[in-house]
Amino acid sequence: MKKGLLKLVALSVLVVSLASCAKAPQAEIDAANVAIEAAKTAGADRYVPESFNAAAEALKTAVAAVEEQNSKFVLFRNYDAAKATLATVATLSTKAVDETAAKKEALKAEVTQAITDLAALVTANKELLAKAPKGKEGKAALEAIGQEIAVVETVSTEVTAGVANNEDILTLSEKIKPAVEKAKAINTELTEVIAKVKGGKKAKK
Repeated sequence: MKKGLLKLVALSVLVVSLASCAKAPQAEIDAANVAIEAAKTAGADRYVPESFNAAAEALKTAVAAVEEQNSKFVLFRNYDAAKATLATVATLSTKAVDETAAKKEALKAEVTQAITDLAALVTANKELLAKAPKGKEGKAALEAIGQEIAVVETVSTEVTAGVANNEDILTLSEKIKPAVEKAKAINTELTEVIAKVKGGKKAKK
C-alpha cells in the first residue's frame, strides 16, 4: 500500500511539474506586444516597414505556435519554439527602432539640403523669369510660371518651418521632393525659352 501510494504521489508530482512546464508563455507574449507597440510609436512601420513587418510577422508566428500547443493535451504541450520566436520579437523591434532613428537623421540631412537647393532654384528662376521675353503670346505663360514659382517658394518656407519645429521628417521629405523637381523643370523651361529667343535674334542678324 505504501509503495503504491508513493508511486501515486510521485506520478502526481510529475504531472503537476509537466503541466507547469507546459504553461502558455503569456508574459512573453505581452512583452512582445509591448515591443511591437514601441516600434510603431517610434514610426518604424512608416520609416522602415520591412524591419517592422519582420517583427510583426515573428509575433504572429509565435502566437500561432502557442495556439497550436494550446490545442494539445496538457502533458504534450511544448512552448519552447514559441518562446524562442517571441524572444526574437524584442530583438527585431529594437532593431526597427534603431533603424528608424537612423532613417530620420538621414532624411533630415536630405531635407535640409533640399531646402538649400530649392532656395537657389527659386532665386535663379526669378532671375530667368525677369529675363524671359514678354511678348503678347508669352505673357500669360510667364504669369503662370510666376505663380508656379510662388507655390514652390511657399513649399520651401513651410518645410523650413517644419524642420525648425521638428515636424514629421518623412512628411516634409515627401512634400519638398516634388517641389524641387518642379523648380528644376521651371528652370529648364525658362532657360530653353531664353536660349531660343536669343538664337532667333542671332539668326535674323
